[in-house]
Amino acid sequence: MSTSLIPKFGANKIASVLLKYNYKVKIGDILAGTVIGIERTQTLINVGLKQTAFLPNTENFIGDNSIRKEILSTNERGEFVILNYEATTNKTILSFRQLQYSRLWERFKQIDFKNMILFTTIEKSILGGKIVNFEGLKIFVPNSHLPKYFRRKIIKDNFLPVKILEVKDKRYQIVGSPRLAILKNQSPCLQVGLTQMGCVLTVRPFGIFLNIYGIKCLLHISEISNKKIENINNLYKKGDKLKVKVIYVNSSQGKIAVSAKQVEN
Repeated sequence: MSTSLIPKFGANKIASVLLKYNYKVKIGDILAGTVIGIERTQTLINVGLKQTAFLPNTENFIGDNSIRKEILSTNERGEFVILNYEATTNKTILSFRQLQYSRLWERFKQIDFKNMILFTTIEKSILGGKIVNFEGLKIFVPNSHLPKYFRRKIIKDNFLPVKILEVKDKRYQIVGSPRLAILKNQSPCLQVGLTQMGCVLTVRPFGIFLNIYGIKCLLHISEISNKKIENINNLYKKGDKLKVKVIYVNSSQGKIAVSAKQVEN
């Protein structure tokens, strides 16, 4: 149990202080409390207010809803953040989950994540990408940064390397890229000047995307040949192999450009 426990006398003392000074409930405040009852959809918490506060089941765990890794039990004491307060009914809603998540967030910001590769697990698919988990923190991975294999299915308990693209403090949002993580691992191999065989992934009017060492590389139409190309689809199809030379590497954005005509020359 990873709840921040507090001494019994501390909980009683805090409660008496709250009542003495007629504490006004404010959303975002952190209060110490004791579990006094467990119902089917919520847990009853005594946080020293005139009325019992409520902890919904959805706010009573860290991690996957189906697993519920953190469940409070009767008489257990911990800290909770005030999630909502209904003045008309004097009903206070608490969250254990959000308090723990904010503390995870603060610890995460202290590490040098910009230069690290995080090993995450895929939780679920959402519009435009997937949500992966890193030690309790949720990271959004856009489909454009996912290897094709992982776009098709969710592989439970399978590690997916991720490099952080962006962190939004105000929204507790983290955006990550497996593509950048793979590129960082393969960067000694994929340097400007390298000549290597690539496999055609897709053919577009502006060029061809190749797979080299598991990384998507762009062969622009202007770098295919010195001759004019009327219809690129007549030249290549998915699965074709061709030798190319790496002419551009941008490790911060995960972009690699290659040339076939420079190999010919």
